[in-house]
Amino acid sequence: MTETKSVKGIVYSSSSGKPLEGVIVTITGGTYEYPDISAQSDGQGIFFLPEIKVPAMYYLSIRNGDQSKTIEVHLNRDSEIHVRL
Repeated sequence: MTETKSVKGIVYSSSSGKPLEGVIVTITGGTYEYPDISAQSDGQGIFFLPEIKVPAMYYLSIRNGDQSKTIEVHLNRDSEIHVRL
């Protein structure tokens, strides 16, 4: 059963393990189309992707200055995304 919800994520530094502020997270593809949905991490590295359908698979572009990567995530209604950058 598909439902729509806001999904929480946290971005950490891969070198220090500390949360990263100001990281841009964008849905770039996946099971459902979501053009232009982006979020920015706060001072605790937390971001929210609002009103997306789950369960589903999404590709996320993670950008912070000159660092970037794309990840594939499989989300269900209880998912929380953890990203190391």
